[in-house]
Amino acid sequence: MKNLNLICAVLLFAAITSCKKRSNQDSVPIKLSIPAVAAVKDSISYTIDGKTYTASGIGHNPVHTGGEDANRKLIYPDTNQKHVYSLIGSPDSILHFQESVISSNNTTVTVFFVKKFIKQPITNYWPPLNDVLTMFAVGKYTYAEDFEWQNSQNGIAFNVVANNKLYSSYNSYNGINTIAIPRGFQKNSPFEITNFIQAKWGYNLEARFNAVVIDPTTGQQKQLVNGYLRLNIAPEYSVNSL
Repeated sequence: MKNLNLICAVLLFAAITSCKKRSNQDSVPIKLSIPAVAAVKDSISYTIDGKTYTASGIGHNPVHTGGEDANRKLIYPDTNQKHVYSLIGSPDSILHFQESVISSNNTTVTVFFVKKFIKQPITNYWPPLNDVLTMFAVGKYTYAEDFEWQNSQNGIAFNVVANNKLYSSYNSYNGINTIAIPRGFQKNSPFEITNFIQAKWGYNLEARFNAVVIDPTTGQQKQLVNGYLRLNIAPEYSVNSL
């Protein structure tokens, strides 16, 4: 009988010890993989008329995400009053854009990444993350020449300062003061995203580019060359449909 009691005690101790081991194993926290790449500081450089302009961010620069009607048409309620107009877009689509601003003492640059999407329900306004990320994937891009006008094109748009004057890569509408530039003026202008990678904060992007830039007040065109862009991007997207 004593031997039987001893055996039962040993088995009970083994069972308790096994349960403790399983309990300890089950409570080990799962470590999530965090990207090891640090977030870069925004920076840009480009050359116009032989002069190179640079700007570099201090921490994170102003970023704005928004949307405008896509495929817009210019409507004049009264054709005799050209200063009264509306830009009416397609009811089923939206032009989604990500805007980044980089400033320095001698220049300010605003960069837009733009793409048309089908409109989401009002409770789900932004496109889902996977769709938004297609705006920044590695590859070659065209320029959105009619940004802030017809909004019919996907691609890149930006404003830059050179010699204390503002220039744009696109032909926006400015009422009766609009200077219309024929479509296709950026057809030989490359913009290539060469790197896009997830970082500890957002995503790091690098791009190289050339472009035609326009003085919106006179229509004067200049060549921008040797452009280099580095951004940290934290895109906004619909959390209801990742």
